Amino acid sequence: MLLVMFFLSPYIIGKLDAVSYGIWSLLNVLTGYMGLFDLGVRASVGRHVALYLGKGDEKGVDETIRAGLGFFSLTGWLILVAGIILAWLFPQIFRSISAEHHRMVRMLLPLMVVNVWLSALAAIYSSVLAAHDRFDVARSIDIGVLIVRTAGTVWVLHIGWGLWGLVGSVVVGNILAVAGNCICARFHHHGLRSWPLLYSRERLREIVNYGLAAFVSSASVKIIGQTDLIIVGVALSVSDVREYSVGAMIVYYSSTFVTLIGRTFFPVVQRAVAAGRMGEARHFLYRQVRLALCFGLLVYVGFAIYSRSFIRLWMLQDNFDERSVEASALVMTVLAIAQLPLLYTRPSLNLLAAMGYIRFNAGIAIIEALANLGLSLYFVLVMRWGLAGIAAGTLVSRLLVSGIWVPFYLCRRADIPLRRFVFATLLPGIFAAGLFAVFCLCLLWIWLPTTWLALWTHIAVATLCWAVLASVMLLPHDYRQRVIGHLCRLVFGMKVLLKGMCNK
Repeated sequence: MLLVMFFLSPYIIGKLDAVSYGIWSLLNVLTGYMGLFDLGVRASVGRHVALYLGKGDEKGVDETIRAGLGFFSLTGWLILVAGIILAWLFPQIFRSISAEHHRMVRMLLPLMVVNVWLSALAAIYSSVLAAHDRFDVARSIDIGVLIVRTAGTVWVLHIGWGLWGLVGSVVVGNILAVAGNCICARFHHHGLRSWPLLYSRERLREIVNYGLAAFVSSASVKIIGQTDLIIVGVALSVSDVREYSVGAMIVYYSSTFVTLIGRTFFPVVQRAVAAGRMGEARHFLYRQVRLALCFGLLVYVGFAIYSRSFIRLWMLQDNFDERSVEASALVMTVLAIAQLPLLYTRPSLNLLAAMGYIRFNAGIAIIEALANLGLSLYFVLVMRWGLAGIAAGTLVSRLLVSGIWVPFYLCRRADIPLRRFVFATLLPGIFAAGLFAVFCLCLLWIWLPTTWLALWTHIAVATLCWAVLASVMLLPHDYRQRVIGHLCRLVFGMKVLLKGMCNK
C-alpha cells in the first residue's frame, strides 16, 4: 500500500486542483467517521473468533460470525442515512469551497459511506482467516484488491472522470474485497455459515459489550488521526488540507508495518492469555516491541530527518510549489516523531486487550484524543502555528498521555517489573534511535540529496547502518542467529559460485 501511495499520490495531485484534492481528503475523513457506527463490533468479532478457536468452541465461532453479519445488516442503513445528512451539511461546515462543488459533494459522500458497510463485511471474513493464522491469504487478497483499485484510479483520472472516478474505484475495490475474503474464509474454515443472520441477544450483547470499549478506542483514533484534517479545513482552508494531507499520508500509511506486526502477534497472545500462559504472553510482548522498534525507528527517524528532501523530490510540480513543499515537510517531521511512542504502546495495548482490559485502552485513547483536539486548536488558533501547530497537538498529547500511562498500567496488570520493561525495550530503542539520527544528520551535512539517485543512496547507506545497530541492540536473539545463519549460507554459496567460475 505504501509503495502504491508513493507513486499514485503525485499523479492524483497533478490531476486535481488544490480544492478538489482537499475535498477528496475530507470525503475520506468523513467516511471514516461513519465507521464509528459499528460500535467496535468489527474488532470484537475478530477478538471472539480467535478466542473461541483457542477454546475449540466451533459453535461460538459460528454464532459470532453470523451475529456480526446480522449487526451490520442493520447498521448499514443508519450509516447511509447519516452520510446523506452529512453530505447536505458539508457546504455549511467547509465554507471555503465554491458553490460549483456543492451538488457533487452531496452525491459523492453517500456513495462513499457505502464502502463503510462493505469494509465491515470484508473485515468479518478476514478475521476468520487471521484467527486461523492465514495472514498470507488475507494479505494476498488485500494486494489483489489494491492492484485493481490502483489501476482503476489511474484509468479514471486519465480519462478525466476526476472525483467521480475516484469514488467509483473505491467502491469496486471493496466489493472485490468482500467476495475474496468470503470465498477464502469458507475454504479455510469448514462449516462457515453466513446465513441465516443471527440476532441472538446473548451473542449480540457479548460482542457489543466488548465492542463498546473498542468503539471508544476507535473513535479516539479517528479524532487523533483524521480530525486534524477537519480542523485544517475549518480553521484554515480546504486547499490547506492538501498540504497537511501530503505531509501526513506517508507517515500514517507507513504505520501499516507496525500494525501488521501487532495483528500477527495478537492471535497467539490471545490464545496464550486464554490458556493461562502469562509467561508466554509476556515473552511475545517483548518480542513484538523489539520487532516494532527495529522497523519503526528506521522509518520514523528517517522520515523526520529526510522530510524536506523527500517531499521536494516527491511532490514538487506545477500544482505543488516550494511553499507547499516546506509546509508539508514540517508536518511530516512533527508527525513522524509523534509516531515513535506507538512502537511500544501498541504492543502493550494488544496485551491489555487480550487480558480483557479493554476499558483502560478505551479510556486512555479518549483522553489522548481530547488532549490532541484541544492542543491542536490552541496551537493553531491562539499560538498561530498554522499546520505545524495541528501536528504538534498530536505529538504533545501522545507523549503526555499514552506514552507514559500505558506502559505503567501494563506493568502493574501483567506483573512485569517496570524497570525490566524500560531496560529491555525502551532504553535500547532510545539509544539506537539517537545513534541512527546522528549518523543521518552527519550524512546530510556531508552530502545534501538533490536527486532521487542521491536520496536513494542516502537511504541505502542509512539502512545499512541501521541494520547493524538494530541487529546488535534490538533484534531478538533467535532472530539474530537466524539472520546470521542465512548470511553465512549466502556468503558460502557465493564463494562456491566464484570458485566454480574461476575453475572454468
